[in-house]
Amino acid sequence: MTENSVEGREDSRDVIRHLTLLGDALQNIDLGDGTRESALVPQPRNPWKLTVLEVAEQGPLRAIPRDATHVGIALDGGWTIEASGLLKGGAKSIEGALETLAAAADEFESVFTRVIDIALEPGLPTIICTLVPARHLDPSRQQVAATALAIFNDRILRKAFAARISIVELRLVCDEDGDYASETLLSRTGVRKVANVARSALYEISQDPGRTRVYF
Repeated sequence: MTENSVEGREDSRDVIRHLTLLGDALQNIDLGDGTRESALVPQPRNPWKLTVLEVAEQGPLRAIPRDATHVGIALDGGWTIEASGLLKGGAKSIEGALETLAAAADEFESVFTRVIDIALEPGLPTIICTLVPARHLDPSRQQVAATALAIFNDRILRKAFAARISIVELRLVCDEDGDYASETLLSRTGVRKVANVARSALYEISQDPGRTRVYF
């Protein structure tokens, strides 16, 4: 894990002073008492601020604050998979299931494209997180969810590479039972694992921008 500071360079671009998170990934996660900053990164060497701009399916997205130093994109994506009805077994054929999934992925990609455009405007170090995999106890439901997630994450990866934005691959970060508080929500342990990888990624791309990397 990389420190969130560099000795003697307090004004450096690589110090995360104000992270703006675009997306709803933290919306339903219990981070406990206190600030979100302290829950995500306990006892950081440098104080930092987190601003979360949640993304609606429709409507404008608030602009990134002018004092932001870094940007992260982390959408839940579960709303589109749930809305598709696939997890309820509503499809009557493979073709119908694929058409439903493709339509849901198209809707998600439309929102995601809008978020990327907003994220790139300030020209700040930026990362994109893939969708967190579920951990359903029912094997059939888990298989369907994993298949749907792969299609959604493929849209994320293609957009990220096209925009030359580095990626935090959460399917490889959140790979233990202790990372989950429920079948679909991360625990505080899981959230901190994600925060540590994301912070290291932001630090590295701040120092050496220009290449798209995958972190896990």
